[in-house]
Amino acid sequence: MDQQEWMGYVSRLANGEYPVPVGMIQDYNDWRCRSIVGRALYWMGDTESAMRVLSTVVNVEPNMDDDPEYGLAKSEEAALTYLKEAYDLSRAYKHSFHSCARGDMFYRRLMVLSEAGKTQQAVDEAKAMVEAEKDNNGVNPYKYFALKFLAEDAHNAGDDAKASEIYAEAFKYYPQNDIAERDLAKAAAEEDAAKRYKAYEFCSTVQYKPWEKQRPIVLRRGIDDK
Repeated sequence: MDQQEWMGYVSRLANGEYPVPVGMIQDYNDWRCRSIVGRALYWMGDTESAMRVLSTVVNVEPNMDDDPEYGLAKSEEAALTYLKEAYDLSRAYKHSFHSCARGDMFYRRLMVLSEAGKTQQAVDEAKAMVEAEKDNNGVNPYKYFALKFLAEDAHNAGDDAKASEIYAEAFKYYPQNDIAERDLAKAAAEEDAAKRYKAYEFCSTVQYKPWEKQRPIVLRRGIDDK
């Protein structure tokens, strides 16, 4: 693959609807960048380009000395930098709004930390977020996503009873309607801890109600009534 073709893929991802930080994808000589680009292209629906890029990493032998357990890889460092900047911007915006993106950015940071072998740091940051938001009740994406991460961490540690308790708390800050209340009641009623956790996990995949109340659409035809 020549440099022009490669940079074309990088440009598409960096300037698309959901831009990928250039630092995560621009180095063709890093197989991890090629892997990210290939998977992103596949997610975008460009299967042919995705397969062309991914074919360059099929026979790659990973360097075990660069194991994330012993330090962050370049792509992970770039991702954390990008997510930190996005998080700081959202925190700097003083007006109140319940955008899911605010909490989701924080959650993605926690996931990157965890995948890089820094799970305890991620857990500590999630707990700190819950404490920082303790007085902000009602719909709250920061609080919901922090608790969601802690629930998943408890599940990964084999404690589904604790995980379910944390999930139940998390949903206090999730936008709900009548269907959500029904599903959450069913989840809480599950006697088996593993099934209860799975039920809450399912609820987390359903957007029962928008995070923000949308303004009504007003059609203006440019015609004044006389």
